[in-house]
Amino acid sequence: MAFLRMVRIVLWSFFGVRKSASHEADFANVNFSFLPFVAVLLALCVGAAIFGVVLLVAHPTATIQGL
Repeated sequence: MAFLRMVRIVLWSFFGVRKSASHEADFANVNFSFLPFVAVLLALCVGAAIFGVVLLVAHPTATIQGL
């Protein structure tokens, strides 16, 4: 459950909009030693998802020629 709370904190920080009361309530019960690892892991996942979408859109064999 603590891992999911840290994931939620990191995802909200990626989004950048949060009420200060919710922010303070989340940080009151979190283990700060694992938070950077969760943040890096989620940043890699978001980057891989964006990279995957770009590869799907710009695949070299997908051409519009020859309609």
